[in-house]
Amino acid sequence: MEDTINFKVILIGENNVGKTSIIIRYTTNTFNPLQLSTIGASFVNKVIKINNDKIVKFEIWDTAGQEKYRSVNRLFYQNASVCILVYDITRKSSFEALKNYWIKDIKDNIQKKASKKFYNIF
Repeated sequence: MEDTINFKVILIGENNVGKTSIIIRYTTNTFNPLQLSTIGASFVNKVIKINNDKIVKFEIWDTAGQEKYRSVNRLFYQNASVCILVYDITRKSSFEALKNYWIKDIKDNIQKKASKKFYNIF
């Protein structure tokens, strides 16, 4: 009998840091150097079978980093199992934005009843 484990994963960060490229690379093993910015949000599913008896289903959400979409992104935090914070190593401002905006926004908007295990590397 197969056990199924479900995870909702969201990628968060400023615009043009590579969130979409990371998702596409992980799910299709391809890379598009001319990838367009995400408008609003999108998601893909990835299913992995482990040891022939467990199935792990990932619902991977790609959020827009532009400021005008930030309030919409908060809707996607709900029921998320994992938030992956993404920044561009060539743009210090994208890293600073994680510390100055995104982490606080996630903490302030996750479900109040959810287990708040937040691993802060800063």
